[in-house]
Amino acid sequence: MNQTNLLIYGATGSIGDSVLSLVRNNKDQFNIIGMTCNNNIKKLSKLSEEFNTKNIGIARFNKNINYKKYFPGKKIYFGLEEFPDLIKIKSDVIILGISGGSILNLALNIAKSGKVIGMANKECIVSLGSIIFDLAKLNKTKIVPLDSEHNSIYQLLKAYKHSYESITITASGGPFLKRKRNELRDVTIEDALAHPIWRMGKKISLDSATMINKGLELIEAKYFFDIDVNKINILIHPQAIIHGLISFHDGSVISFMSQPDMRVPISNLLFKNKRIKLNDLSLDLANIKTLNFLSVDTVKFPAVRIAREVAVLGGLAPHGFNYINDKLTNLFMKKKIGFLDIVNFNEITLNKFFSSNPNQKKPSINDIVEFNKWIDRNIYLGE
Repeated sequence: MNQTNLLIYGATGSIGDSVLSLVRNNKDQFNIIGMTCNNNIKKLSKLSEEFNTKNIGIARFNKNINYKKYFPGKKIYFGLEEFPDLIKIKSDVIILGISGGSILNLALNIAKSGKVIGMANKECIVSLGSIIFDLAKLNKTKIVPLDSEHNSIYQLLKAYKHSYESITITASGGPFLKRKRNELRDVTIEDALAHPIWRMGKKISLDSATMINKGLELIEAKYFFDIDVNKINILIHPQAIIHGLISFHDGSVISFMSQPDMRVPISNLLFKNKRIKLNDLSLDLANIKTLNFLSVDTVKFPAVRIAREVAVLGGLAPHGFNYINDKLTNLFMKKKIGFLDIVNFNEITLNKFFSSNPNQKKPSINDIVEFNKWIDRNIYLGE
């Protein structure tokens, strides 16, 4: 049996955990030729031994660590500037599981690879937009979304790409679905991180609480599926069983249903024709009994409204929405601003930027860097 050669950027994170859990139970089908981490050296060391991985990437170099002790006999690539070198090693599928907006150059290099890409970094899609997809098309690189919502739409559109009218991605509603907006003013970090369904990192959990995460997914969907923003809907679905829907001109709708577990979309990438047994993820609808749906309250969650406006603007605006959010969520985590300030200050800062700067419709990396510098100096913090 021919093995699939896998390169995993972000092997020690939640996406890496899900990928490796699937590989662990099907080791005869895969060869992990490379894996990276930010700075979780001990975990990466154990994983590289378990999967006999010869090429290692460390994003943050620490001169006080003896890396040869942790990775004897292995080739080590240090810093994001060396991470593209891993692409040159023979691989069939690349998993981009590193979160955040610091890897835009890496994402562009991966888009040139001609490989199959499992994309779990929404910031790259939001910031680079059509640029990364144009580059991928030019180089015959196939980008497959790993977000459960986008992956479900991706699978549905394989059968109905030329006949649908609109798409819908779902949202659980996060930890504050049943709270009124005036009850959100004094929520704590612990409250915001207590997601009712998904177990995720702190940043994405907080983005789910503000619903900025769903706004970013709306922007992603625009670029992933090359679709007008007015044909992308968001629906609150607290049980998180239906992840995506496509609607047709005759009023009918088809949905994609699964347990809320990242192994489902990742298995769709790694195993052809869904030929993998995931018995613990079987869907028992009789046991679930009820599926509920609600419209998004954009007064309580204005991030969704702003994201839609930003998606229509395009250019630098989606990146700005995301970059400003990164800075403001970090300030909230440090208890320097309130929960509602995250979205409010984002909108004020964006308006401030575009009142005095043009919107670059096809921003270069340099345009993005200059935008970041402007925001670093001028972000609104309630002055």
